[in-house]
Amino acid sequence: MQDILAQTLPFVALAFLVTVMFSTGLDLTVRQIVEPLRDRRLLASSLVVNVIVVPLIAFAISRLIPMGEAMQIGIVLYSLGAGTETGPKLVQVARGNAGFAVALLALLATITVIFLPSAISFAAPDVHVDRLRLLVKLVVTVVLPLGAGVLLRSQRGDSVQRLSLFMHRAALTLLAVFILQVIVVNYAEILDVEVGAIIGGMLFFVLVFATGYLAGGRLVENRRAVALMTCIRNAPIGMAIASQVFAHEPDVLVVVTMMAVMTAVLGLFATVALRRLAS
Repeated sequence: MQDILAQTLPFVALAFLVTVMFSTGLDLTVRQIVEPLRDRRLLASSLVVNVIVVPLIAFAISRLIPMGEAMQIGIVLYSLGAGTETGPKLVQVARGNAGFAVALLALLATITVIFLPSAISFAAPDVHVDRLRLLVKLVVTVVLPLGAGVLLRSQRGDSVQRLSLFMHRAALTLLAVFILQVIVVNYAEILDVEVGAIIGGMLFFVLVFATGYLAGGRLVENRRAVALMTCIRNAPIGMAIASQVFAHEPDVLVVVTMMAVMTAVLGLFATVALRRLAS
């Protein structure tokens, strides 16, 4: 049974990624994506922080805090996935600039697909990565579902709400199945997760949240948007890649999953705190 779960793990990860991206596209309109991008200074600072600064923070943490090589790769891999599909909703709850968060999500998801294959080779030079194959796979599993969702929304308007609700529920179901599989298949590795990786994950969240907040400029709503969009990374992409590219190193997937859960919980607390401060 465990062998079957291990073999199907990469396919569940891909199904989850495709479902999440399609459901995200169903919630976006072209106007939502384009209109907030007029603030070039805010856009530039947000992109620099998400694409360059955050991975550098993760890389520094992985080297400064003692932990195994697979766990170092896991933290860096998680940081490379910019653009979380849950970000705009959290920003809205925190009373931040949700419109800009939506536009930033679309841009970051595209940038992640283009640069992630090369970034993985830089972060883990000893691991052979077929960049072209990975790029094609990311285009198929991220860009196409996201674009299909946006296109369908632009043609059908609000009539896709029922489909959107169904796809969001399907994504949550697949996420639950995936996490359960990860636990069952890698329970021994989970019990052996080093304290350094846990400390590193918490430090990562604090530093990245603060960096994103400072990069948001003068307006509080922009600071909240950039902070939340920066501190919670694109876990589906990270988990899908960890389960396939690093299938021989289960600790990588374990750490990426741990980072996803940890930052999601901390991000939720941060969202509630920001909302109360806005009251």
